Amino acid sequence: MRLSCQKALLLAVITTIACDTATTAPSLPSTHYQLRAINGRQLPTYLASSPGSTATILSSELFLSTTGKAIMIEHRQDIVLGEGSYTNTFDYRINGNQIEIGSFEPCPINANCAANRAGTFSSAGLSLVINPGPDALIVYEYRNISPD
Repeated sequence: MRLSCQKALLLAVITTIACDTATTAPSLPSTHYQLRAINGRQLPTYLASSPGSTATILSSELFLSTTGKAIMIEHRQDIVLGEGSYTNTFDYRINGNQIEIGSFEPCPINANCAANRAGTFSSAGLSLVINPGPDALIVYEYRNISPD
């Protein structure tokens, strides 16, 4: 009986420590999203409706890992660069049904740092604002394709 109590106490201590150290990690399992539309337009579609040449987005995927990293892979056709895939890795934070993707380090003085991207989870997937700013918003509409 004494050994069982010690094992139970050890398990309780380990669980408490594990929960305490995981408070900064996202509360989301690894998740895989696939881009289905940009501002309601099905793929492939132009990135922005601004004047001049713009990239055409052929496909995009977003992976949210349990380590707090967001990996975005985008396959696009660019008039200048041609066709190619681009991979970017960001940090992310989740608060309820809201997500912020980008960098959470202070921007160095005189640096040109991009604004973080903000999004909302819903039953349909994830809507992510790609260009937060005063211009017309570009919203990536992802669907969750993670295995259940």
